[in-house]
Amino acid sequence: MSDTGANNETVTGIAGTADPELLSFAADVLEKSGGVIEQEGERLLVLLPAHLAQALDVPEEVRLGDEKMPLLYGSPLLDRLIALATRDIPVVYGQIELPYLKKAGFDQLIETDLTWVNAAVRVSSRAEARATYMVLVCHYVALSDERKEGLVQVGIHEGSGAAVEGLEEQWKDFHPVYFPAGRVPPHFPVHLDQALSRAMIHAREATQRELADFFSSMERRLHRDVKNTREYYEALKSEMEASLAHPNLTDMQRRERTEKIRELPLEMERKIRDLEQKYQVQVNVTARAATRLLVDVVQLMVEVKHRKLRRQIRLIWNPVTYRMDPLVCERCGATITTIHLEEKGSEIELLCFPCSRKK
Repeated sequence: MSDTGANNETVTGIAGTADPELLSFAADVLEKSGGVIEQEGERLLVLLPAHLAQALDVPEEVRLGDEKMPLLYGSPLLDRLIALATRDIPVVYGQIELPYLKKAGFDQLIETDLTWVNAAVRVSSRAEARATYMVLVCHYVALSDERKEGLVQVGIHEGSGAAVEGLEEQWKDFHPVYFPAGRVPPHFPVHLDQALSRAMIHAREATQRELADFFSSMERRLHRDVKNTREYYEALKSEMEASLAHPNLTDMQRRERTEKIRELPLEMERKIRDLEQKYQVQVNVTARAATRLLVDVVQLMVEVKHRKLRRQIRLIWNPVTYRMDPLVCERCGATITTIHLEEKGSEIELLCFPCSRKK
C-alpha cells in the first residue's frame, strides 16, 4: 500500500523547517524500523542502519528539522516515511450513496453544530457533492508494571484532516459498496500525509481516553509503594539511630553505622526512582487497517463576517453523522467546532482558541 495508514506519535519542531507532529511521526517510524533517535532541542539526530538510510535516500547519520533536512508537508522525505510506515497496512475502498440528501435547515445547523466567536455567518449556496473519509483502526499497547492493549478507531475527513466524531461507529450502518482492486475511482486523494498525521494524533488521543483507568491504577500503585518506601526508611533510620546508644558498640561500628544513616536518604531516593521507572507507562499506537469511503454530502458555501471583513468558506454537511463536519485550525491543524476568527492583514483566519490567543 502506498497512500494510506500511519504509524505513531510525540516530539517538538522548528518553525519553517519542521512540524512538531511530523517530527513525532518520523521519530516513531524510524525508531521502529531500527533507527536510533536523540532529541536535540527542536530537532532530531537520527542514526540509521545502512539499508534504512538507502531506502529513505538520506545519510546514515542525519539531523531532521534543520535547514539542510527540513521535514514539512509535501516533502519527498515525508512521502518516503509514510510509505515505510504504511507498507503493511491493508486498505479497502468503498462508497456510501444516499437516495436523498437534506435540502434545507442549514442556517440553523451551522449555528448549532459549530460555534462562531465574534462572527456572523450565513449560507450563500448549497450543492450536492462527494467527499472522501477514512476510518483508521489502530492497535495500542501500554506497558508498565502490567500490560494493556486494545483497538481504537478514528474517522477523519481526508481533505482537511478533521476528526469526524461518530463516523467510526456509524458508517457501517449505511452498508457501503466496496470497490474491487484495480477499479478504485480517482476521487480518493493520493497524498494523505497531513491527514494521516492528524489521524494518528486523534488515535493517540482516543488511546489516552481508553487508558485513563489504567493510568490511574499505575499512579495509585506508585503512590502506595512510594509511601511504603518512605515509611520503611524512616523506621529504619529511627531504629539505627536508637542502636547507636548500645553500650557494646565499638567506635568503628558506631562510625560505620552513622555513615549508613547518612546514606539512607540517597538509598531511599534511588528506590523511589526505581519505582517511578517501574510504573512509568509507555504507550505505542500503530495503524493496522483503513477503510476509505467516498460519501455523498451536501457542500455549503458560507459567508463569514468578522468586523468589516468578509470571507467565503466551504462547509460540509455529513449524512453519516447527520451533522456539520468540524473545521481545522488554519495555524496548527487541530480539529475545531468552536471557531475563533482573527484578522490577518485584510483577511480572516479561522483558529482554535489557543492559536487565537497568540499574537
